[in-house]
Amino acid sequence: MKKNLKGFTLVEMLIVISIIAILSGAILAGMGSSRSKARNAKVISNVNTLQLIMENAYTDGSYPTGPDDANISASDRIKATSIIGDKSVVNYCPAASINGKITSYRVQGILEKGTDADDLLKSSLTSAGTAPCGCDKAANPPQFCVGE
Repeated sequence: MKKNLKGFTLVEMLIVISIIAILSGAILAGMGSSRSKARNAKVISNVNTLQLIMENAYTDGSYPTGPDDANISASDRIKATSIIGDKSVVNYCPAASINGKITSYRVQGILEKGTDADDLLKSSLTSAGTAPCGCDKAANPPQFCVGE
């Protein structure tokens, strides 16, 4: 008499489940650095956006005093305020002032540590200083800065 069994044995099921677990673990481990890279890319994008907002608001030889300056258009003011309020990873610092006019500024973004942060910092300013807006790329955590 011939038995006609259909299905998988317990050993076969355990082997398949263990292979799936190993593969999913490897994939999830790789995605962790992707999230960090994405957050760092967002910070750099926000720094560049804030720089454009400040450059557009440059009038009469003076840069804005901050994201709520009257020289900034209403829509740009909303963008700038939300960028600076985003977990305090982006800072705007008016730097030099002559006769009450702000002649230079720095926009600083604080990146997450990691090898991708080092790659992104190749184009940042190298002047020494501390947060906020000191722009020290060797700081912990690293900083990405633009400005004059």
